[in-house]
Amino acid sequence: MKILKVCQTCDRIIGEIELDNLTSHNMDPIMDIVGNVAYALCSGCLHEMEMEPRNVYH
Repeated sequence: MKILKVCQTCDRIIGEIELDNLTSHNMDPIMDIVGNVAYALCSGCLHEMEMEPRNVYH
């Protein structure tokens, strides 16, 4: 069974994945599955949300 992979932020269709791939150990840990749709972040939104490490001194 195929599951549609959609970006959580921009709703762009990222692709399709097989249900068998979801049970393997290389599953995306930030993927949220609802029904037959797997929500994740596309590479563009992931890059926009990435933060630079900051040094904080107390």
